[in-house]
Amino acid sequence: MPLPDGDTLPLDETSQGKPPEQRLVGWLAGLVRSHDVGALADLRRLRADTVPRLLAGNFAYGDPAGVLVFERVAFLFARFHAGRSDPHVGWGNLGRAMRNIGGRTSKGPDNDGCVRLLNQILVSRQPPWRRVQHAIDQLRADKAAPPSWEQLAVDLRRWTDPRRSVQHDWAHDFYLAPKTRRQS
Repeated sequence: MPLPDGDTLPLDETSQGKPPEQRLVGWLAGLVRSHDVGALADLRRLRADTVPRLLAGNFAYGDPAGVLVFERVAFLFARFHAGRSDPHVGWGNLGRAMRNIGGRTSKGPDNDGCVRLLNQILVSRQPPWRRVQHAIDQLRADKAAPPSWEQLAVDLRRWTDPRRSVQHDWAHDFYLAPKTRRQS
């Protein structure tokens, strides 16, 4: 579907049938691969109604809560990838990724600041956007892998589920996940 400035909606035949989170991340990764710095810069302008921001929200198929989540995940993705030429699709959930935050002597559960940040995230009843942004910024600063962007979108869409399974999973993976070579 053409837009006023000639752009098209980020939907193509190859992405049909895929989950919306996967389609969103595929589109975002394509922006990094194609070095579309203008679109990525627009995504980093959280308060502006830019075409790329509206396109990111379009992947939620009209679900108002999903639109906000997709726009925010696109914002976080663009912040993490500022100045990068290769996309990093990430792995695991945010709790698992946060195990890599910290200095040489103390990372993740051994780092008091990281533990405080995770605890502030976990107690929030609504998606804690500023604290999640802080965690993503810390991962970028520490040159650590981000969480799976798809999983982050899924988790933040389910954040207000009364069972609080997302928060449980993040805490479990932060505190109890076995260390890997990347975390040594």
